[in-house]
Amino acid sequence: MNRVMNFGFLISDFGLQVKRGKIRNPQSAIRNGKGFTLLEVLLAMSLLALVMTGIYTSFSTASQSVDIAETIRDETDLARTLIARLSHDIENADCDHVTYGAVFYGKKEEVETEGGKRRHDSLALTTLTNFPRPDSKETELLEADYYFKEKADGKGYSLMRREKRELSQDIPPLEGGVEYEITDQVSELRFRYYSGTGSTWVDEWGAKNCNQGRPAIVELTLVLLSGKQYSTEVRAKDAI
Repeated sequence: MNRVMNFGFLISDFGLQVKRGKIRNPQSAIRNGKGFTLLEVLLAMSLLALVMTGIYTSFSTASQSVDIAETIRDETDLARTLIARLSHDIENADCDHVTYGAVFYGKKEEVETEGGKRRHDSLALTTLTNFPRPDSKETELLEADYYFKEKADGKGYSLMRREKRELSQDIPPLEGGVEYEITDQVSELRFRYYSGTGSTWVDEWGAKNCNQGRPAIVELTLVLLSGKQYSTEVRAKDAI
């Protein structure tokens, strides 16, 4: 409290001396008293602002780089997971168990979007990738269908998967089972099929049964909403 009163007294005395003409150049007096002029204060504030701007820009750039890296990582993980799942089903495709309604049916489909036409191909197949649950009628064979479905709000499409684990002649292929959404981050899914040596690649395969057998090679191309494209070729085991 005493320090505040003393400081106030000094300021009052300084002002009185200026008024009486004893101090003709107040700025010089302030400098001699180790003070700062207004110009010096403004210059210091400008330099501080420049330093703070540089620091903020550095942190902002680093944060953006981290976000971009995480997005790329997430997209890559999604693409790898989808391709691995599709490849596993195709590799183990089975057309021998016709009594269970075996199927291998690839259909080329196109939809009109704001960005133009996009391939939303579908694929239905029976595959030996099921792990039967205890005390159930399930076998190693299941029917897996991949297809696109428009969202409820009409804004885009979702890639779907339908699984039918208990196969029988009572339920026709492409019917029954449980469907669920895989992701809504896929822009296109394209399939091409190759039957064997000397044949040509085709965009569609078979019908709602296995009367055409399985293709020797399936080429699948996955395009994400970001525009990133991933492709691979899958060879079916013991393909006809």
